[in-house]
Amino acid sequence: MTIALLFLLASCGSGGTDKKSVAEDTAPGPMEDLFTFVVFADPHLTESSLEHQERLSAAVEWTNAQENVELVVVVGDIGWDGGLPIAKALLDGLDAPYLPIIGDNEVHIGAEQTFDQVFTEQYDLLATLFDDFERGPVEVLNPEHGVTSWFQNMSFRYRGLEFIGLDWCSRSEDTLLGEMADLHDFDGGTFPYFTDRLGKISAGADENVLLFSHHPMYLSPGAFNLDKMDALTAETRPFEDRIAAAWAGHYHISWDEEVQAGGYSIHITDATWDDENTVRVVKVRGNDNRFEFEQELVVVGP
Repeated sequence: MTIALLFLLASCGSGGTDKKSVAEDTAPGPMEDLFTFVVFADPHLTESSLEHQERLSAAVEWTNAQENVELVVVVGDIGWDGGLPIAKALLDGLDAPYLPIIGDNEVHIGAEQTFDQVFTEQYDLLATLFDDFERGPVEVLNPEHGVTSWFQNMSFRYRGLEFIGLDWCSRSEDTLLGEMADLHDFDGGTFPYFTDRLGKISAGADENVLLFSHHPMYLSPGAFNLDKMDALTAETRPFEDRIAAAWAGHYHISWDEEVQAGGYSIHITDATWDDENTVRVVKVRGNDNRFEFEQELVVVGP
């Protein structure tokens, strides 16, 4: 069964003109179908969770049967309690490369170092496949909690798009605060990495910066508080013509909304492990001036 959710993100750009005097060869070319990427959210694998493993396997199998899929992004809560190596083995079965994003569950169950150990090999592979792949500082002394954190921030370029993966997962041991997102605004943390990366955005088409994280970049009891959201949107607003959207998981629902203060939209994908086994399919179209994205939520199994 397929749930169709078509959401078009498009920007008209600031360099176009309607004046007939402009030579035809300066006009942007037609929008072309370029490629597809797929988002998996919250597989929640453990060594004993056979049903969750079967659901992730079904998502992999379905994705491999599609045409033009050139990337899969797994937006956090991938596995713990022996589940991370199993998740990697299943994800390694994808025909397309995949980008693993860390989630809060890996952190709070004490598996963030294991996450790094399991998926560093995958990040090394991505560095051979995509342009300008870089990782932010990984093993960092976290001054807010006096512990070592293993941050997972990375970026790369592909087909004129800039992909940025961000680790907003709180390192607080508090039950409620641990569910929230945190900027990690200190040396080696996520916020300095993100602001530095935005500052390095090269010339390119409108809507060509794509953000991925486990926590939605949104004001919510399960994401950012008001102060942190204000700091975040102050950084993204100057790039509103360039940032297309921020994809996430964490909520175990599918949801799309505009973050007007930040100049981007958010797209949250339901968990593969819970209720209907859902993935998000994003078809990328573009020309020299801008990109646009057609999205569909697909149920791939029970």
